[in-house]
Amino acid sequence: MWDWPFLKATVWMWGAVLGDIIIVLGLWRATSMLTSSVHLEPRLGRKGYTVLFGLSFAASIFLEWAAIFLSLWEYTSAMPVLTIFSYEVGLSPIFQITVLPALSIFLASKGTKISRV
Repeated sequence: MWDWPFLKATVWMWGAVLGDIIIVLGLWRATSMLTSSVHLEPRLGRKGYTVLFGLSFAASIFLEWAAIFLSLWEYTSAMPVLTIFSYEVGLSPIFQITVLPALSIFLASKGTKISRV
């Protein structure tokens, strides 16, 4: 990507940012539906976070597998990987997609509590 023209790289980066936002919101919504939490506020209990981590982990493996399968990117030899169904998926993207949605929801819920004071 470093050799891409500026406009192409910018569009791809913004696409990735918007994709990450959609992933987090989708995982939060799916978790809310599965745990019967109908709050408009981004708050989850222990059960909700457990479901969110499980969904996020499954989504991370699927999304990384799909990206590799579609040749959207590839890993360098420095990337630690897991082999799942004969495909390698990177550990740091799995960690990112598994942890960041829960962290985002947690921090957003803290922000709503602070703004009420």
